[in-house]
Amino acid sequence: MRCIFPAALAARGLRLPIVAWGTTVTTGRRTGPATIRVGNIRAKVDIATIPADAAARGLATCQAMFGDRFVPRDDLLAIALSNLNPQNHMGIALCNLTRMEKGEVWLQSENLTDAVGRLLEALDAERLAIAGEFGLHVRTIREHYALSFNVAPDAPGAMNRAMTARGDKTVAPATLDSRYVTEDVPYGLVATALLGRLAGRPAVLHEAGIAILSALYGRDFTAENDLLPAIGIAGMSLAELRARARDGWPAPAG
Repeated sequence: MRCIFPAALAARGLRLPIVAWGTTVTTGRRTGPATIRVGNIRAKVDIATIPADAAARGLATCQAMFGDRFVPRDDLLAIALSNLNPQNHMGIALCNLTRMEKGEVWLQSENLTDAVGRLLEALDAERLAIAGEFGLHVRTIREHYALSFNVAPDAPGAMNRAMTARGDKTVAPATLDSRYVTEDVPYGLVATALLGRLAGRPAVLHEAGIAILSALYGRDFTAENDLLPAIGIAGMSLAELRARARDGWPAPAG
């Protein structure tokens, strides 16, 4: 989804270097109109630039602002497939949806059980297969949790139990109007599913999650994504998509 920004700039005749992150530097939650609670500072964050030849400049800028925690990746496509939040949030939300709907106060790591963890790893396998088809190296869910939350690599359920044991109190969403679904499904899962189809590696569980959550919410989350049609990814060949992910979108003729 980060592709929309260079595409939109190109449509206006602009070509500015852009740095894309695979996730946020911190985790946290808003606690009031002007307050937040920072839950954690990530040890490593994947980044790429567009155009790709601006990588050194982009890395130096990020390091100057946020320290030596950034890992350069191949291109914008690698970053699009490095974002684990949509798949993880979908699994967490889908398996705890009534808690969200009823407005319960519940802790995320405490309720990411072994069964939920198995779903997340199955979703992860689909994402990794798509990345592999594009010849990209991206981190696994176990690596993501280890680098994000400073726990030893293990199955996701075990890693979350370790987080709970050391006192993690991350409060999970208590409303259906949560970015875990309303943002991550249309703008995260839908994009990954499209890349899977383009790569010939259909993401069956991603597609199922989109359909199930659309039914639960009474909304068409695929149709709510107004960015993918604007940049025309669905009609691109794999070669063209890789070129755009490295070099950006050309300015319109004339």
